[in-house]
Amino acid sequence: MSVIKKKKHVSKKNKKAWRKYCDIKDVEDFLEDQRLEERIGKFETKPDSELFVVDTAGDEKPEVTDVKPLSLKQKKRALLNQTPKCFEVLLPTSKVQDPNAKRNHVNPVGTKPTALSKLTQKRRFEKGAYVKKVELVRKNKKIALAKKRKAKEIEKTFKKNLWGDELPEVKGIPSTLCDDFVSQEAQLHNVLPEKRLRPKPPPPKTVATRAAIETPHPGVSYNPSYQEHQDLLQEVVQHEEKMMKKEAHLNRVTTKMFSKVTAQDKENQWREEMSAGLPQPHNPATAPSDEETDNEYKAINPPVKNKKKDHKARRKQRERIEERERLKREKIEKKKITDIYKLRKLQSSISAKEKLQAELQAKRTAKRQFISATAVPALNAHKPPVREPDLVDPTQLSGDLRNITTNTNLLRDRFESLQRRGALAASKLMMKKKKRVKSYFKPGHKVTEQDIEKYVQKMKGKKDPKKTVIKK
Repeated sequence: MSVIKKKKHVSKKNKKAWRKYCDIKDVEDFLEDQRLEERIGKFETKPDSELFVVDTAGDEKPEVTDVKPLSLKQKKRALLNQTPKCFEVLLPTSKVQDPNAKRNHVNPVGTKPTALSKLTQKRRFEKGAYVKKVELVRKNKKIALAKKRKAKEIEKTFKKNLWGDELPEVKGIPSTLCDDFVSQEAQLHNVLPEKRLRPKPPPPKTVATRAAIETPHPGVSYNPSYQEHQDLLQEVVQHEEKMMKKEAHLNRVTTKMFSKVTAQDKENQWREEMSAGLPQPHNPATAPSDEETDNEYKAINPPVKNKKKDHKARRKQRERIEERERLKREKIEKKKITDIYKLRKLQSSISAKEKLQAELQAKRTAKRQFISATAVPALNAHKPPVREPDLVDPTQLSGDLRNITTNTNLLRDRFESLQRRGALAASKLMMKKKKRVKSYFKPGHKVTEQDIEKYVQKMKGKKDPKKTVIKK
């Protein structure tokens, strides 16, 4: 016996209550079926060939043949002709037609030109910005046509596989992926590894060629002439003066900027700064005596009298102001006359200055081009070492190869030469600081007084005995 539930009466005065207590499942199912029919079509409109299948085999059982299972490679190759799962979302599934076939195009907000935008466009047109843009478009079109022509010339080379499939299939890209919305990365991702395209390596960087061994100065010879040795000596002197000037400049802008103060002056200055604003102690030497004050009261801020200027003082003040203005105007007029006579001189000085600036600019441009053409490629952040001028002391000049003494290291010279020519990356000498190891005395039950005395004497013999710690 089924129990009949009592109908529950609830209030439905709010929209929330209607949603909670109303059963609209049948309406939702009907609407879902209607949307499904709109997407895939109704059964009445579909032909019989899509709904029914004609059974031509009958009850005959097919012959079972031994089928060799496909390998993993063959399975992957069979999947190439299918559309990938990631691109199935992009394919259209709905069959709902647009209700308004003749839909008007509506411009988005902000596309309508305003008065300010029209004025800006007019100014740009007068300046010639649009003419430059048109010229740039023409230039880009010419470059694109040249690239296309060059690509066609490359295609004329007989490198195609005449006995294979189409070009995408030869490269390993399936024809199902050769669509407009499929990116090149996605195409290459679905290509088999053995047919995947490899990117071309970048071309090698051009390195400025330099001589392996730089020609040394003639004054470096073991038996140079007097003039050549003096020329080399002059170059070394100029280099040393330049380095001394640089060192003096660094010393001037760092160490000598700060004045030296003794410890006593520093303490007095600190005491004076810290005691600023505090009540000073009574000093009878600096205190005013009774004789000077004479027991007379004097205010710190005496009263000010509001003394008015009379007519004569105001007239004199007005006359002084007018005279000052008259002299100022006369000076301006005089300067105008002198400037007119100076026009020719100013014109000549301006033209001379412009000529000098043009010459300097040409020199800078030539120097910049020379440096860029002969610059060493930047292989890392460090700069190659600058070559120091070689010099043989006059007392060490021997005159023959037997008694000559070498001043440079051949291995180091070749290593720095490779760095200056850009064959090796410039390196930086890193010096590690040695840690100061503290020595300790580990006492034990076998240690005697003589061992302790020996250790104490050993520590006293060191340069810095304060660093040693002795455990007792």
